[in-house]
Amino acid sequence: MLDAAAELALDGAAGAGVDAIAARAGVSRTTVYKWWPSAAAVLLEGLLDRTHATIESAPSATTSEALHTYLARLVALVRDTPAGALLKGLIAASSADPGVGRALVDDWLAPRRTAVVNLLAEGVRRGEVRAGLDYGAVADVLFAPIYYRLMFQHQPLTDGLPAEIMAVCWPGIAPSDEIQGAKTE
Repeated sequence: MLDAAAELALDGAAGAGVDAIAARAGVSRTTVYKWWPSAAAVLLEGLLDRTHATIESAPSATTSEALHTYLARLVALVRDTPAGALLKGLIAASSADPGVGRALVDDWLAPRRTAVVNLLAEGVRRGEVRAGLDYGAVADVLFAPIYYRLMFQHQPLTDGLPAEIMAVCWPGIAPSDEIQGAKTE
């Protein structure tokens, strides 16, 4: 069923309901509802399943490199695939349907935030990230510009946006000695 939902999502069927998901998967509506509370939940879980690589990083990557990669992959995903329209539609629908809002948080944001939080915690352990940060706040600050541009379309989602975000945010994430070293070079 996740494959069917992901196919619908990536085919641009943002408004796909349980009937469309069930038909694509060759199952009944009851089967869909047995495992997911709403069409939004299964669409988002299917989308995340298909796009999970966008929140993975190479083990050899530094924290800064991995964060930049996450940002670049999210920009490409929401700009270059129907995932952007799906997310935009679901975000809009969440104001009227709390179930859609829960699905967005549980099935889209939470796995992405967890990946960033884990990366930052590992960065502290490796000495690449300043200790004592509120990892959730860091994730919000890093990714909010992408979602903001997706929703309001006031500025384009450019290939250069991840570097711009990192240039602004990294000084607050990096250990003080790294920032001082960069200033004296």
